[in-house]
Amino acid sequence: MTTDADRVDHDSTTLGLVLGFTSAIAYMAANLGLRSVVGLNEGISDLDWAIWVATNRVFPVATTAWCVVAWRGFRGLPALPIRNLVLPLIATGLMMQWGGNVGFQFALSRIGLAITVPLTFATILISAAIVGRMVINDPLTKSTLWAMAAMMAAVTVLSQGTGRATAALVHNADLQTIALGAGAACLAGVAYGTGGVMIRRCVTGEMSQSATIAVLSTTGLVSLGTTSLIRIGPEALMQTPIDQWLRMFGAGIATAIAFFAITGSYRFLTVVKVNLLNASQATLSAVAGVVLFGEPNTIWLQTGTVLTIIGLILSAFRDTPKPEPIASE
Repeated sequence: MTTDADRVDHDSTTLGLVLGFTSAIAYMAANLGLRSVVGLNEGISDLDWAIWVATNRVFPVATTAWCVVAWRGFRGLPALPIRNLVLPLIATGLMMQWGGNVGFQFALSRIGLAITVPLTFATILISAAIVGRMVINDPLTKSTLWAMAAMMAAVTVLSQGTGRATAALVHNADLQTIALGAGAACLAGVAYGTGGVMIRRCVTGEMSQSATIAVLSTTGLVSLGTTSLIRIGPEALMQTPIDQWLRMFGAGIATAIAFFAITGSYRFLTVVKVNLLNASQATLSAVAGVVLFGEPNTIWLQTGTVLTIIGLILSAFRDTPKPEPIASE
């Protein structure tokens, strides 16, 4: 017999799944925008350009979050960040913005979209599972473990094209180029995976979703923007062509949608399950890299796509709780 509590639990799980997959699609759109501005940094180093792109990417996120905070405050709802969580969130924001967004953008300039996203998600899945289990005791059920295995296989298979994908992007690809790109992608994965645990801890407690995002994104906007002004200079920044501004702003809007969706998903699903859903963007981005940017289509990409579909199906399963033993009379 289905109880009201079971129906509510089922509806919450369904909403979490929808939000998780929505974030994957939105992040894929953001990744396309970020990939489109790679190599356009004439006279600016790749690292400085990555910082500047990350600044523009986080601006719509911070703006949207503070607008929602103001709206909640106007309606008399809890709006502002909880005081004792501000410093931990700032630390998390620095990690996610610098290790995550900057590392991800730098990796794009070295190994391309089709490889950066799979490598990033390989480390997200591992780090989030470990940290989530240690910090907030997130469960690892059988279906989740099988889904992790399928997704890990998918991202491993997708990463087999590193050499060709890099050669398509960087004419003189060498071991150092590949190592820098792969290292930056893995750093981004650890930052995102660990940060997701902190986000889940906040949004399943007393802190609102918008306040959590506001602190994380504002930390990035201030630190990244200040660094760009110091290292590049306002004159050089203002010379950024309008089409590049629009691409970065578009990526920022997609990121805002994705960030709110994934943060909402953390309220209803475990960190591992959210990341499994979000990992589908690895295949989506790999396919987009082939179709839109001429990155090579290989048997690895096709196999990785099939494994991703299997992983998504498994991640949607709900484990049936073991029945309580019947007491003997």
